[in-house]
Amino acid sequence: MKETRNRLKKAKRIVVKVGSRVLVDSTGKPDHERIHALVSDIARSHDAGCEMILVSSGAIAAGIEALGMAKRPTALPDLQMAAAVGQTRLMSLYSHLFGLKHIKVGQILLTNDIFQNGERRTNAQNTLLNLITHRIVPVINENDTVATEEIKFGDNDLLAALVSILVSADALILLSTTDGLKDDDGQRVPFVEQVSDDILALDKGKNGELSTGGMKSKLMSAGKAAAANIPVVIADGRTDGIIQTILSGGDTGTLIVSR
Repeated sequence: MKETRNRLKKAKRIVVKVGSRVLVDSTGKPDHERIHALVSDIARSHDAGCEMILVSSGAIAAGIEALGMAKRPTALPDLQMAAAVGQTRLMSLYSHLFGLKHIKVGQILLTNDIFQNGERRTNAQNTLLNLITHRIVPVINENDTVATEEIKFGDNDLLAALVSILVSADALILLSTTDGLKDDDGQRVPFVEQVSDDILALDKGKNGELSTGGMKSKLMSAGKAAAANIPVVIADGRTDGIIQTILSGGDTGTLIVSR
């Protein structure tokens, strides 16, 4: 495990996925302090020469607050409306906060069918690679305003894994509100070599109103990336400097690799 943690020190191209509950408070309002801390963490790695790609949830959650909704709606048109309003709020924040660090960002909205179509997949790949070549941080989300099945069943954990494979990332970091996977005694599992049924069974949690993914989703997505030889770390995105800790080989969160 130590050797794999040390491998993270050499990672140059890193995909960071951050979940809705890390970015917003219980009402769906963007947590400016937390988002600022996340941007600062990514900016430090960017300034150190890393190629950073951000997969960010939170559009629907942010839209819920902006529209005065009491809770996450269930009707598809309302979800799409919240996504349309919330995505602009999130990108405005990211553009401003990264701009303060003299870093440009580019918005990329994707749907699952893009990864199923060879030409569209190649186009998305070329766009992402060109952005990071020009030292621009791509900010990626599902295109919830036009997606249907993606909103109902999908989540950004899988999207982050597919993006990692698409750009041949050196590492994938999945940030949530827990410090990795917990065993039956509530203790952190520092290392997973294979995402087996026994590992998946450790997930006892439920999704919150402001998010669609859970630990099982993260583990399954991590397994997909790990199978492509991309090490994955699931960690607590509310911890200051968590990205720096991970990329320095620190023993935090749960590291998933393939045998």
